Amino acid sequence: MKKSVAITLGVVIVGAGSWVGATWYTGKRIEESAQRHLAEANEKLAKITPLFGLRIDQLKYERSLFSTQARYGLSFVKSDNTPDGMPAGMVEFDASIEHGPFPKSALARGAIAPKLAFVHTEIAKTDNVKELFELTKDVAPLSGDAVVSYSGFATSTTRIAPVKVAHEGNAVDFSGMTVNGTFDRGLQAVTAHALMETLSVDGAKSNDPIKMTMSGLTMDVNSRMGKFGLSIGDSNIKIKRIDVTKPDADVKVSLDNLGYGVKLGEDDKTINAEATYQTGDITLNDVALGNGQAVVKLAKLDGSAVKQLSDTYNQIVRQYMMGASDEGLKDEQFDALLDNAGKLLNGNPSFSIDPISWKTAKGESKLTFALDLANPPNVKDLTPQEIAVKAIKQIDATLVISKPMVRDLMVQYAMKKEGVDAEKAGTEADEQMRSLSGMAEMLNVGKNDGDNIVGKFHFADGMGDLNGTKIPAEELFAGLLGATGLDSMDGMDGEDEPEGMDPDQEEPAATAASADLMQDFDLDTVNAMLTDMSYAPRKEDGEAGPVLILEPANTGASDLRVELLCNDFTEKCHDLVLTATYSGKKPMSLKAINAWNQEYRWTRAYLDDKNQAVLQMDMNSEGGIGKENLQILLNTFFSIAEDFSAASKAAPAK
Repeated sequence: MKKSVAITLGVVIVGAGSWVGATWYTGKRIEESAQRHLAEANEKLAKITPLFGLRIDQLKYERSLFSTQARYGLSFVKSDNTPDGMPAGMVEFDASIEHGPFPKSALARGAIAPKLAFVHTEIAKTDNVKELFELTKDVAPLSGDAVVSYSGFATSTTRIAPVKVAHEGNAVDFSGMTVNGTFDRGLQAVTAHALMETLSVDGAKSNDPIKMTMSGLTMDVNSRMGKFGLSIGDSNIKIKRIDVTKPDADVKVSLDNLGYGVKLGEDDKTINAEATYQTGDITLNDVALGNGQAVVKLAKLDGSAVKQLSDTYNQIVRQYMMGASDEGLKDEQFDALLDNAGKLLNGNPSFSIDPISWKTAKGESKLTFALDLANPPNVKDLTPQEIAVKAIKQIDATLVISKPMVRDLMVQYAMKKEGVDAEKAGTEADEQMRSLSGMAEMLNVGKNDGDNIVGKFHFADGMGDLNGTKIPAEELFAGLLGATGLDSMDGMDGEDEPEGMDPDQEEPAATAASADLMQDFDLDTVNAMLTDMSYAPRKEDGEAGPVLILEPANTGASDLRVELLCNDFTEKCHDLVLTATYSGKKPMSLKAINAWNQEYRWTRAYLDDKNQAVLQMDMNSEGGIGKENLQILLNTFFSIAEDFSAASKAAPAK
């Protein structure tokens, strides 16, 4: 044998031996780490599925020189608190592991650099999933391939098999789904992109007939472990189109370009979150409803507090699911939960909606809202109302309703759904819009501003402002907390019960409600409200009851009065009339008055015998009227009276 041939043969033998040795070593390394990784996986499953519990068991592990064949079982871990309906049994998976450094399937995919392993996994055909295999025509319903490097970085492809089935005239056609992704064990970073082309459900022959088609579903994830031990990154779901038809109800809906996305970010101390919802054009029975979006943001959440809150909550849930009684859960755990919730306010977080909007070809309506919070000190010594006042630094909210947009939707619906002709639909829509505009003004939830109804609310330094009307914090939060029942929490221990009163009786609440409800207009109550509003009432006797003459103040009226109309027999005053009279050098035109009455339906305007413009609003107390509602109605009239004064002085329309 020539020397050169001997050297070449020696190199080949040494190389082959090294490759075989490396493959054997890699297989042994994989086997040694398998149990550790399995324990880590079960630990993570226990954390992310505390409500029902998941567990993976190794059922088989047979290692040879170049590959390993393994089987794993996935099952639910049940307890006394596990929700009903959780399936029994085990779903088994077969794994074929090709050992590195040069697994042949990885080489076939172009991975030339040394790799730890190539792993092919698919669901095993067992009795528990036999029917599932029938739906996929004996193709593994779930399978995947992964190329794993020695550093712990892996690329993978997961496939969900197509399903096409028909039964008793109904059918499901699912195109399947493919998920491509990566995992970096060192950074605990995950990326994934999922694609489902179509899902079609034809249930026309069912008891509740429906047809639905979804196309172009994609899901994307790009996350990593953050410095606070929470996953940080972006994720989103998008659907190109959904069509839904209900033949029995004559309903047909189509939605284009639906989307939902979440962004989680962090800095040295805080976590920020942003959720975006959006939809393209929505059509209902050939009526174009428009498109919309909503953007919700949470900023400056204390990162350590979020992590501690999450850990404490998960610990409580896990203990409960393992069968611990409510008494067995320690009070200090709940105290810790509340304490960490309070610490979220340390960074002065903010919550905002910017915006919620809806847009059509005729206009756009939207809501923007911003809330800045602070951490109130000594909350244990404060009432719920005091906590709310101190915790809220500022609120800014603006609502804009496009009148042309709303009117157009009303017209389209009346024409397409109710079969009304265009002219009548337009007339009815105009009437409804005038009613809506008047209601907004009357309740002071919005002002008419050209083509829009605009409502604005601002709160800061203990004072709220709703469309120019000041609302002290005490009044604002007393109403809000009263609606939730939180204002009465201090008396829940029973120590404040009136003497001799059975704690189970409900008379105190009923008495409070009755005290706020007036069955007729009481002169002293109305007079006190007007005095609080700085109108300095002066009482006179009228033909049907007492009359309160007011200083016109900022209303622009020459005469301002409130008349109580009373029954001669019962002496109860069930009607109240507010009247503002305007005298000027030139009388207000009838055209302007007619235009006003068309726009504001909650008042009436006319010219009296002296050619003076008069604005009136009537109220009736039969059936009861709340004092708070009466106050709102009084405020509303005086606000509208200012607008009428400006209209009465405007140049006549040509």
